Amino acid sequence: MTFSKHWLAIGSLALEYTLPALAIPQGSFSPQASYSSFQYTPVTSDIYATPLPSSLSFSTPYAPPFSEASTLLPDNLTTTTYSYNPAITPSPDGQHGQSAYAALWKDYSYTTTPPFTTTASATPVAKAELVLPPQLYNAPPDTGYRLPKDFIWGVSSSAWQIEGGIQLEGRGPGSLDDIGNALSSETASLNDSNVANMHYFLYKQDIARLAAIGIPYYSFSISWSRIVPFGVAGSPINKQGLDHYNDLINTCLEYGITPIVTLNHADMPTSVTQDIDSLPSHFLYYAKVAMTHYSDRVPYWVTFNEPNIAVGTLFDSYSGLTQILLAHADAYRWYKDTLRGTGQITIKFANNLGVPLSVHNTSHVAAASRYQNFLLGILSNPLFLGKQYPEETLNRNTNGTDLTPLTDAQIAHVHGTVDFWSFDPYTAQFVSPLPTPQDEDACHANSSHPAWPTCVSLTNIQANGWAMGQPSNDYAYIAPHWVRQQLGYVWNTFKPSGILIAEYGFNPFEESKRSLDAQRYDLERALYYEDFLRETLKAMYEDGVNVIGALAWSFQDNNEFGRYGEQYGLQTVNRTDSAFTRTYKRSIFDYVSFFHKHVEKR
Repeated sequence: MTFSKHWLAIGSLALEYTLPALAIPQGSFSPQASYSSFQYTPVTSDIYATPLPSSLSFSTPYAPPFSEASTLLPDNLTTTTYSYNPAITPSPDGQHGQSAYAALWKDYSYTTTPPFTTTASATPVAKAELVLPPQLYNAPPDTGYRLPKDFIWGVSSSAWQIEGGIQLEGRGPGSLDDIGNALSSETASLNDSNVANMHYFLYKQDIARLAAIGIPYYSFSISWSRIVPFGVAGSPINKQGLDHYNDLINTCLEYGITPIVTLNHADMPTSVTQDIDSLPSHFLYYAKVAMTHYSDRVPYWVTFNEPNIAVGTLFDSYSGLTQILLAHADAYRWYKDTLRGTGQITIKFANNLGVPLSVHNTSHVAAASRYQNFLLGILSNPLFLGKQYPEETLNRNTNGTDLTPLTDAQIAHVHGTVDFWSFDPYTAQFVSPLPTPQDEDACHANSSHPAWPTCVSLTNIQANGWAMGQPSNDYAYIAPHWVRQQLGYVWNTFKPSGILIAEYGFNPFEESKRSLDAQRYDLERALYYEDFLRETLKAMYEDGVNVIGALAWSFQDNNEFGRYGEQYGLQTVNRTDSAFTRTYKRSIFDYVSFFHKHVEKR
C-alpha cells in the first residue's frame, strides 16, 4: 500500500497528514482501446402511443336518468334559449326576457371574436402525431411500487380557461369575464376568454386526442352561467348549455374516457357574487339542474374549485367561506339523500404546503401552522373533523377577520359531506414570521396588507440561500422532496379516506417564446411529473398515505386568468391559424408511459 501527503490549514496552522492511496486493480476496470469499421446505427425507433381500447358504459348508473329524476326539480322551472344582441331595443319582455338577458352584458366588450360558432366533428388523429419521443433516460430505477387498478389518472381543465364563446349560446356573465373586458380600467390590457382555446366548439376533437394517446380520465368544469344565465334560483335554464355539456359527457364515454365534473371553477355568476349570503340557495338550484341531467353518467363530482383562496376575488370577506361550506353541504346531501346518487362528491382546495423555514425554530413552526390553518383549516376542520374553525382564524382582535363561529347545527350539517380529499399541491413554500413584532401587529390591523390575514413571510429560498428547486415561469417549482410532506400533512392532520391530487403541473420559463419544436420537447415538465409521481408512490408505500388519483394541469395551454404566456399545458394551442391546431408535447407521452408502467393491469 502506498501513501500520499496532504496539508490541512486550520487558522494559521498547517498540518501535514497522510492517506493511503487508492489502489486501482489493473485490467478489469481499464477500458480496452481497439479499432473497427464505423457505421451509423439507429438509436430511436417509431413506437406509437396506445389508444384507449373502446367506448365506456356503466353497468349500473350512478343516479336515476333525467327522465326519472326530473320530478325532483321545482315545478315552476322553465327552460329557454337566449341569443345575445347588443343592439336589441329594450322591451317589456319580463324579468328574464331577451332584452333583460342583453342587459346582463351591457358593461362588457371584448377585442377578440370567436372565429367560428358551430361544433366541429372529430377527425382521426394522424399516426405521425402519436410517435413516442426519445426515451426519458433521466428516470431513476424502478422501485417496484405499483398503483392500484382503479387509480384515477388523467388530465384536467376549466371552462373559462378553454371554452371561448363566452357571449354565445345563451351564456350569462361570470365573475372572471371582467378579465380582458375592454370597458374595465383594471383588466382591459389582459387576454379575455372570448376565444381562449375554442374548446366549446372543438371538444369532440379534444376528447378524441385524449383517447388517441390513452388518457382515461378527463376532469372539466361546467360554466354555471351557461346553465343558469341569470345565475340565481328560480331564473330560466338555458337549453343550449344543457345540451352542450350533455354531449360533452357522452363524447367522453364514446371514446372510453371517464368524466369528472366540477360545478364551479372560479367563474361564479356575477349576480351571485353580488349576493354571497344567498349562495347556498342559488348554488343548490343550479346543482339540482346539473345533477339531475348528468349524474347517471358521472361517477365523480366537485362542488367548488379552490374556494379557500377566493377571499378577495370571488367574495370580499371570510364570511363567504361559511356560505361555501353550507352550499357544498346542501348539494352533497341533496345528491345523496334525495337524488340517491351513488357517485362520489368532494370540494377542491388550493394549497402549496407551508413548510417552516427552520423546523427547529418554534416561531417558524407556529407561523407555518397559522398559514395552514387559514388556507386549509377553516374549511377542513368542519368538513373532515367535525370541528370549529381554528381559533386563530376567529380572533378578530388579533387578525381582523369577520369570520363568525359555526353553530353546532351547522357543523353537524357540514361534517362528513366529503367522500375524499381533493387538492392542488403544485409545490411548497417556506414560512417564517414577519421581520418584527411591530410588522406583524401592523399586518393584523390592516386588511390591505399583502400578507394579511396570515401575516407571515413566504419564500421559495431555503435558509441557506438555495432555491428549493428549479423555478418555473410563475410559482411552481420542481421540488419533489416536498411531495411526501405535503401528502403526509393532509393525511395525518385531517384524516381523509383518500387523497386525489386534482391539479399539479409546471410551466417552464418563457416556454411561449420558444419555437414549436422546442415547446414540444418540454423536458422540465416531463421531469416534474416523473419526480412528483415517484414521490407519491413512496408516500403510499412508505408513509401509508392512501392516494387515489392524480390529474395533470392542464391538458392544453390555456388562458391563465389573462395570460396565455403561462403555459402549463401538455399540448400546445395555435391561436393564429384557423384551426386552433393542438400539438402533443413530450410530457404527455412520458406522463401516460409512467402510468402504463406503474398501474396494475386489470
